[in-house]
Amino acid sequence: MKKDNHHDDFTFCEESLVRVSRTFSINIKILTGTAYKAVLLAYLLCRIADTIEDDPWFSRTYKLQKLCEYADLFPPSSNYREQTEVFLRDIAFRQTNDSTALLMDLTRVMNEFAKLPRGIISLISDHVREMSYGMATFQRKDSGKEIQFIEDTGELSRYCYFVAGTVGLMLTSIFAETSSLITPRIRHELEERSVAFGLGLQITNIAKDFYGDRERGWCYVPRVFFTDEGIDPLRHTFDDNRTGFVNAHRRLIDLALIYLDEALEYTLLMPRRLIRFRLFCLWPLFMAIESLAVIMGKQNLFRGEVVKISRNDVKRIVRDTTLAVMSNGALRLMYNRTRRKITGQE
Repeated sequence: MKKDNHHDDFTFCEESLVRVSRTFSINIKILTGTAYKAVLLAYLLCRIADTIEDDPWFSRTYKLQKLCEYADLFPPSSNYREQTEVFLRDIAFRQTNDSTALLMDLTRVMNEFAKLPRGIISLISDHVREMSYGMATFQRKDSGKEIQFIEDTGELSRYCYFVAGTVGLMLTSIFAETSSLITPRIRHELEERSVAFGLGLQITNIAKDFYGDRERGWCYVPRVFFTDEGIDPLRHTFDDNRTGFVNAHRRLIDLALIYLDEALEYTLLMPRRLIRFRLFCLWPLFMAIESLAVIMGKQNLFRGEVVKISRNDVKRIVRDTTLAVMSNGALRLMYNRTRRKITGQE
C-alpha cells in the first residue's frame, strides 16, 4: 500500500524550495508565520509556471495550452486534486531535474496552498493566473526563426511584468495582509514601486543568462539594441562586432539599474520594525546589483561563460545588510558603492 505522505507535504515544499532556488531559499527562510508559508508556496507556484515556459522541448503550442490550463487551477476549487491530476496527466519531460520533479508533485503544493487563509489564497491566485496567462501570450509569438526575439523595451517591459512584476505586486499584498504596520498609505507607496522591484531582478537575470536563453531559442535582450549597433543578431556572432554586442548588453544593464534604484526605494519604504520583510527584499536586491558589477566587462558571457557572484559574496551581503537593516542611510551608501562600480564612477 502506498504510504500517505499528506502530513509531510509542507516539508516537501520546504525541501523543494532549497532544491530549485539558491537565492530565494535564503531570503524566504527569514520570514515567519503566515508570511513565510504564503511566500514559500507562492514562489513554488510561480516556479512551476516558469518550468513549463522554460522547457526546451515542449512546443510553443503545447506551452500555451499548459500555461492556460495551469492558470485555470487558481483559485483551487473543492475538487482541486482531481483537476490537478488531469492537468498533470499528459506532461512528460524529456529531461528531469528538481524543477520538473516539483511540477509533477504539484498536488502536494496545492494541498498546502489550500490551507492558507482565504484572502491570501485569493490574492496569490490572482497573480499566478495573471503570470501564467501572460506567459502564454508570449508563446503565441512565432517569427518562424530559430530564435524568438523581444523586439524593443516596451515588449521587454510587458514580458517582465508578467514573469516578475506580478510577483512584486503579490509580495506587497502578502506583506500588507500579514502586518498591521503596513498602513494603507505605506501599502499604496509600496504598490507604486512593486513592479519595478520585480523588473529589476528579472532584467538582471536576463543580463546574466544571455547565452543560455539563446540556446533554448529566446533572446530577451531587445532586438533593437542590436540593430542600433549595426548587428543582425540572427546572423552575426560576438566576434563579428564585439563593441556592438557589449554596447547592446550595456543598454540592458542600464535599464536594470533604473529598476533596481526603484527597488531600493521600495525596500526603504518598508517600516524599520519589519526587519524580516526588509531583509527579504534587501538580499536579492544587493545580490542583483553585485551581479551586475561582476558581469561588467565579462566578454566571455557572449560565448557561454556562466557568471555568478561567489558564495563569499552572498555571505558578505547577508552579513552587511543585516547589520545595516535599520539604517536607510547606511543601506543607500552600500548600494551606491556597488552601483558606482557599474557606472564607472569609481
